[in-house]
Amino acid sequence: MSGVVGVVLLLCAGAAVFVALSWWQRSWPETPVFARPRPSGAVERGLWPDANAGFFTDRGFLFRKRHFFVATGCPPTRIADFPSLDVRRRVQPVRVARVGIRSWWWFEDSFYRESAGCSEGDVVALVRERERLEQARRERAKLISDLDANLRKRDQE
Repeated sequence: MSGVVGVVLLLCAGAAVFVALSWWQRSWPETPVFARPRPSGAVERGLWPDANAGFFTDRGFLFRKRHFFVATGCPPTRIADFPSLDVRRRVQPVRVARVGIRSWWWFEDSFYRESAGCSEGDVVALVRERERLEQARRERAKLISDLDANLRKRDQE
């Protein structure tokens, strides 16, 4: 009789595991409109900031914490080792996801999208170049503003 009870318990446990796994698969996060994959036409040259990119956390099977990455054209992608990525991205670029030919990089406090097959060194160089250009643009705008103020001051005298 105990053999029959063991078989019944084993079948019940198997059914419970099957139900739990099927629930876990159905509990995958919904893909936002901006994250739906799009066909890529021409290869994008360079590195582009992605304002839609980010991580979110939810509770999965047995309420275990799961980390997902989502970005423009990148549906929710499960990230297995989020704490390690969070530490490494502060000193070097980290490829977070890849969908087709597009890759998303996390570096310092920003996310970047590229489809040219950049390496970590390329990402650092392109980010630093973007920062230098932005700094030059700000300095040029301040110089023009100061020049306008001085011209107005001179015209009033």
